[in-house]
Amino acid sequence: MYAGFAEIVVRPHAPFTGRTLREIAFRKTYGVEPIMFSSGGSEMRMGFVDTPLSAGDVIVVFGPWNNIHALATDPNFVLSTRVEEPAVRREKAPVALLCFAGGIALTLTGIPISMGLLTGALVMILARVLSIDEAYRSIDWKTIFLLAGLIPLGTAMINTGTAALIAGTVLPLIGDAHPILLFIGIGALTTLFTLIMSNLGAVVILVPIALLIGAETGIDPRGLALLVGLCASNSFLLPTHQVNAFLMSSGGYHTRDYLKAGSILTVLFLIIVSGWIYMVFV
Repeated sequence: MYAGFAEIVVRPHAPFTGRTLREIAFRKTYGVEPIMFSSGGSEMRMGFVDTPLSAGDVIVVFGPWNNIHALATDPNFVLSTRVEEPAVRREKAPVALLCFAGGIALTLTGIPISMGLLTGALVMILARVLSIDEAYRSIDWKTIFLLAGLIPLGTAMINTGTAALIAGTVLPLIGDAHPILLFIGIGALTTLFTLIMSNLGAVVILVPIALLIGAETGIDPRGLALLVGLCASNSFLLPTHQVNAFLMSSGGYHTRDYLKAGSILTVLFLIIVSGWIYMVFV
């Protein structure tokens, strides 16, 4: 790994005091990306490049280790965190690549992707590509517990019939609406379900109901089924999807960050997918 995160502090009486990150061309000068800015007890994650720097301001940066080490010698900043640059074992790269390819190949034989990749990780440990301690430290336990709590919730909604009851109640209410509104409604409900349960669970519940509505309204059921399948991936709004949850801890994000960015993406996703399904199948 050639890059990482670090925290730097503006030195007292630094020449940069009173100037902004934009004015000093921070990214170009130091080759790192400012991720978060803290000043006077307030924390900002965006829009701080034009904020004047003051002594004691804290900046979280991401970039190559060499550039971060160079910041430690700069008279304007103090590197406040210990930078533990991991050793790069280049001679193990072919073995690691072979293990990864083998794990992917196992999934193509019908083995669940989780078991295939876990097998690849186990072989990496046996081949001494990394130690058990290194593998253990790389696990984001916050993500593990988040998903561990989410999976039973989705299972409970399926097994108790709650999800089917919600879908069976809501979808008939919009069955007589204009097709484009029907598509948006089905897409929105699928998006809601995929945020609180697995993508597969949302598809299993909603596809049969969508097919039934298609048969009753005369709309091509294939389009409604495809709409459900596509909107099952519309999971930008909350950190409940595996990828979003994985980035939450390492990037220092909060739920409100996903709501800010994900709300716009969710609406655009619904409009584009619903409009495309409408043009193709109606």
